[in-house]
Amino acid sequence: MAVQGLKWHCDVTGAEPIVRDIRVYHVGALPKGTALCGGPVATANNQGCAIIPNPADLDNIIGVLQEDLTAAQALSVVATGVDKYAKLIINPFAVWLGVYSQHADDDVVNSVADSTGKILTITQVTDHERGWGYVTGTGSTTGGAGNLFQIGASTNATSITAATDYDDNLKGTNTSDTCIVLIPPFTADVAAGSVNLSAATGQVCAQIEPYNATAAAGAAIILENYMVSSNVPFGPLVCALHSGYNYDYNTVQLFGDLMFSETLLGHGGTICDRLIN
Repeated sequence: MAVQGLKWHCDVTGAEPIVRDIRVYHVGALPKGTALCGGPVATANNQGCAIIPNPADLDNIIGVLQEDLTAAQALSVVATGVDKYAKLIINPFAVWLGVYSQHADDDVVNSVADSTGKILTITQVTDHERGWGYVTGTGSTTGGAGNLFQIGASTNATSITAATDYDDNLKGTNTSDTCIVLIPPFTADVAAGSVNLSAATGQVCAQIEPYNATAAAGAAIILENYMVSSNVPFGPLVCALHSGYNYDYNTVQLFGDLMFSETLLGHGGTICDRLIN
């Protein structure tokens, strides 16, 4: 199955997508929807090219790839004059609809069973209130897989608790359940939890990494969270509508509106050693 990467959602200034053919440099294939940045000029092949950013930095973003590239289609070689081009949307104020990764590399294990399903005991960074806890289907399917709730309390980076008015239709969890935590809107600093993109194989910088045990520092923010499943139409997550239920984990997809805070064309950055710095 093809990776579901970042998709154009809107531009906060009302602009239409600006598409450009940009030189790219990468050793390996790249899926459509991958964020690309400007790289340090100390590496010759980076010069004048869009490359994969560090998913935990997300600095100097140029844009998002709009086509799948094979390894051969991505490998520019400056010494021989081989330039490979790809289409990127380069709007600096773009909002990207990104899937929250449920890859095994991006989830965390529930360490304490809870018959109510209202508490997840997971190792993660603090300050999750108004984020969302979700039990994925990648762990045990006999526990709370499919549970989704808005977080009403977060305790000492070891547990999250469902908002108490909307927590009555959850399944009990066990100690092999795996979980992800969705990022509250407008949190973009380490103290409150920042936004990284996934570093999982095959989807690097193409999907949103949920919270985990490492404080994120990525230069991006979430504007809104969404869900869709077999019996729930796509729409923004609202506590009174979506919290405290068990959904079909085979069909649940969770999304975030992602906006890059440090783009090469609009909001500065610190990694590139460029003359215009």
